[in-house]
Amino acid sequence: MAKRILVPVEATKEMEFALRVASMIARESGGVVRLLTVGPIPEPLRDRLDGIVVTADQRMERLAVSAADELRRLAAIHLDGVPVETSVVFGDRDVEIGVEAECFDADLVMMPTSRRGPMARVGELARRLLSGQHASELAAPRAWALRLEPMV
Repeated sequence: MAKRILVPVEATKEMEFALRVASMIARESGGVVRLLTVGPIPEPLRDRLDGIVVTADQRMERLAVSAADELRRLAAIHLDGVPVETSVVFGDRDVEIGVEAECFDADLVMMPTSRRGPMARVGELARRLLSGQHASELAAPRAWALRLEPMV
């Protein structure tokens, strides 16, 4: 059973359900949950003369503190009694989730499923391909993922 569960947090209704499922799995397996927030890299705040008022690093630091507080709040509400770690990173969401899953050595990455049906996703994919977007630039669909391990 999954002992190291990574939950990339997003602001959706389905997130609450994903947190409840992660909590149940962690309790049953004696595992740990890592809540992850991935934010875009902020731009520096500039004045009207294009002078930097707040650097990107300062903005990132403030955003990280705020996001960490929100992760702790979510953990207190939905993951009470489960060991929880939190992580706030900045960059491309898909890339950073993959990096975090590898660094955390996650057995399970829990992401809420899309509310759209398969035909809506196929239609969106077709529109994007017909618009000239290269296939390698298309984002992979979200899915539940388990790392397979040999049975002992």
